Amino acid sequence: MTEAAAAESGEVMENAESRVATIAAEIQDLAPTIAELTQRVRAIMAEPQITTLEGRERAETLLPCEIGAEALGRCQILVANNVVVLETLGVISLTRYVFELLVWLRTIQATPLKSLRFLILSLKDGEDHTSQHIAHLEAEAQFLDVIAERDDPIPGMMALQEEHGENLTAEIVRNAEKARMDVIDFEARRHFIAYAADAKVNGYGFQAHLIRKKAVIAAQANLETKRQVRLDFVDRFSQSLIDEAGGVSKWNWFDSAKAVGMEPEYQYIYRYTSRLLHATPASFYTTSKNLELTEMRLFLEYVYVRLLDVIDVVTDLADRAEAKCG
Repeated sequence: MTEAAAAESGEVMENAESRVATIAAEIQDLAPTIAELTQRVRAIMAEPQITTLEGRERAETLLPCEIGAEALGRCQILVANNVVVLETLGVISLTRYVFELLVWLRTIQATPLKSLRFLILSLKDGEDHTSQHIAHLEAEAQFLDVIAERDDPIPGMMALQEEHGENLTAEIVRNAEKARMDVIDFEARRHFIAYAADAKVNGYGFQAHLIRKKAVIAAQANLETKRQVRLDFVDRFSQSLIDEAGGVSKWNWFDSAKAVGMEPEYQYIYRYTSRLLHATPASFYTTSKNLELTEMRLFLEYVYVRLLDVIDVVTDLADRAEAKCG
C-alpha cells in the first residue's frame, strides 16, 4: 500500500470513528429531553381529573401515560449502560430493545385500550416467572437430598483402610476426603444449583431443608402477592374489557410490528441481531463477531431516530391525557 493510500485509509477510519462518536453523543444528549418529558407525564398522571378516571377511560388515558413514563425511564437506563462505552452486543441489544419498545408504544398509541393487554401480560409474566422459580427451588432441594446421601465419608474411609491397611496416614485421609468433596461440589455447580456455595458451608441436606423452609415459602408468598395484584387489576377493569384489549393471548412480534408499519425493520433487525446474539448455525460461521464501524453507525443512527419516535409517541399520549384535564 502506498503512503497516499495508507493516509487515505487512515482518514476514512478516522472519519468513521468520528461519525460513530457524534451519533453516540447525540443519543446521550437526548437524556435531558427524556427526563423532562418523564416529569411532565408523571405530573399529568397526578392530576385529579386523571387519577379519578375508572374503567375504559382510565385504561385509555392514565395507563398509556404510566407505560410511557416507564418506557422513558427504561430508555435512560439503557442509553447510560450501552452508549457511553460502545460494545457490539450492547449496541445490538439496545437496538432490538428500542425497536420492540416502539412497537408496543405505537400499538398503544393506535389503540389505547391495548394498555390493558400490556399490563395484564406483565402481571401474568411476573406470576409465571415466580412459579418457575419455585419449581426450580423444589428441584434444587431434591437434588441436594441426593447429593447429601452421597456425602457420606464412611464408605470412602472403609475403602482407604482396605487399600492401605496399617500404612494409612492422616495425610492420605485428608487428600482423599478433599478429592471426594471436590467431586461432589463440582457436580452441584454443574447442575445449576443457586445455593451450591451455601451448601458447601451448611451441608447439602441442611441446605435442602433451608430451601424448603425459607426460600420456597418466601417465593410462594411472593407468588400469592402477585396473583392478588393481578386479580385486583382484573376486578378494577373487568375481564370483559381486558378480553376486548386482547387479554393474555400470545404476543407475536411479526404481526404486531406489521400492524404499526414496522415490518421491514422487524425483518432486518431480527435477522441481523440473531446472527450475533444467538448460537444459530449461521453464527458459527459468521466471520466477524464485532460490528464494523459502518454497522455500528447504522445501528446507533437507528437507535437515535427511534428514540426520537419514542419521545414523539409518549408526547402524544401525554397531550391526549392533558386534554382531559381541561
